[in-house]
Amino acid sequence: MKNYHSITIQVDDDGSTNLDHHLQAKEGNPHPQDHLVPPFFSSQQDEEQNSATKSDRPSSLLVGTFNLIATILGGGVLTLPIAFQKCGVAVTTIFMFVSAFMTYMSLMMLCYCSRRSGGSSYGEVVRSAFGERMEEGVNLILFVYISFVVAAFMVLIRDIWTPLVGMFLGKTEDDEGHGGVSGDQVLVGFMIFLLPFLFQRSLHALKWNCYIGFASIIILCSALVRGGFQRQHNLHLADEPDDDGVYNIEWFKVPTVQDSLFAFPIIMLAFLCQFNVLSIQNTLQRPTRKRMSEIVGMSVGASMILMYLFGLGGYMMYGSSIQGNVLLNISVDKSAYADESLYWLFLLGRVGCGTTLVLALPLSFLPGRDALLEIIDVWFHHSHHRSNSAETEHICWNALHKFNKNETPLDAAITTEQEIEEIETQPLNDEHDSSAPKPTILIRDRPIQQDYVFRNSVLHYGSTLLIVTYCFIGATRVAGVATIWSLVGSSLAFFIAFILPFASFIVIEKGVTDGNDRLDGWISIARVMLAVSIVGAVICTWNRLSTPV
Repeated sequence: MKNYHSITIQVDDDGSTNLDHHLQAKEGNPHPQDHLVPPFFSSQQDEEQNSATKSDRPSSLLVGTFNLIATILGGGVLTLPIAFQKCGVAVTTIFMFVSAFMTYMSLMMLCYCSRRSGGSSYGEVVRSAFGERMEEGVNLILFVYISFVVAAFMVLIRDIWTPLVGMFLGKTEDDEGHGGVSGDQVLVGFMIFLLPFLFQRSLHALKWNCYIGFASIIILCSALVRGGFQRQHNLHLADEPDDDGVYNIEWFKVPTVQDSLFAFPIIMLAFLCQFNVLSIQNTLQRPTRKRMSEIVGMSVGASMILMYLFGLGGYMMYGSSIQGNVLLNISVDKSAYADESLYWLFLLGRVGCGTTLVLALPLSFLPGRDALLEIIDVWFHHSHHRSNSAETEHICWNALHKFNKNETPLDAAITTEQEIEEIETQPLNDEHDSSAPKPTILIRDRPIQQDYVFRNSVLHYGSTLLIVTYCFIGATRVAGVATIWSLVGSSLAFFIAFILPFASFIVIEKGVTDGNDRLDGWISIARVMLAVSIVGAVICTWNRLSTPV
């Protein structure tokens, strides 16, 4: 019999394994079906008595909430005003509530999947439900998707900051586009500035990025809301002309099917943050179900309110002339504003938005690098298990050991059994189905982010520089951010945000051996949302492919 913290594995005479879910008292876990990676403490007193908890789980509720909010409030908020223009205020409001609810359920189900399975990453949750090969495949998809997102961030940073830097240096472009500063050079400067943030290993280390970024986006949101309501006031009370019909606000518009299929993926994509929620749970102090529910609820709620005001304010400010990126409507020319205070507010808001994007880029970059390292981690486990491993594999691992300056004696003799073991659960007797996938439970002493592959300095710094380099090359080769979003497509966003989390939850939750703790109602909800997500992904992808960029 082997003891793995909160789980006891009993080996029967026939070689089968049974799980005893009675927790050791020192773990303090109030839910026997939860297999969170230790340390886990449910009381503040126990936490204060254990110094290791503060280093392994350093994040408070405030830090975790802002980590998730900052992940949500990325470049996607800049496209929200055009969603209001396409569908009108009433329908877009419904889309916002539907996206927020689906996002909340998706995040909570991912957290439950992590607790049930012991997985400490998005890929490990999928592995528990569908096998190790799916872990590799999902991480590859996640890595590619986040690479596109990082490249899109770089394009936005370049487009936002280039005219601002030109204004500061007194090098503005003439009518023919000559005389300004080089956008690529501006981007190089910002990427050099960001390197120390990109080298960080956890979201907790980026907490100040979250605080400053959140405050910065509020400035632009305030400018849009003030400008929009001021224009409405002038139009209705001061009888301001409507600019020859260009300015038009439709509150109760009945959108076409094509407009709806255009707007809904934009709103759904703006909430995308599923790839970071488990990292937040891994570092949260006392990660009870209630505390994670509070983080997810507050983050999604606060983000929805801010994004709704941002989109509505931009639409009310520019009406039917709104463009795909609201910053394209905001002039940097002082003469374009009748109210000088509004000019300075928008200028400050533009700087704030640029600051938000700069500081939010590392929050998307880290999970992309983790996805790549997790693929290597799976390869590492395979090569150490096979007795007939290729000689080139041994050469690769020997090189990593040799050039790792932080190598310890434990690292030099590391084995996969010291990092992870996996056991298969048995479903309840009344639901036994040999053809149904059987979820597994991963046994870990620490999260995957502390495995040897993640701690290896060569892989850590090498992968960081590699991703920065090819994302920079991609960002400098495209005309604008719309090109990148069209390449990513809505299908990947649906797949990552909803389809995989709901499908994994159904499989893993059905494998819970305690019927009293199993969330049967949530399983039914997940099935409905899974069906809706699949249909939405197919329809929106078809609409995107049939519509020219």
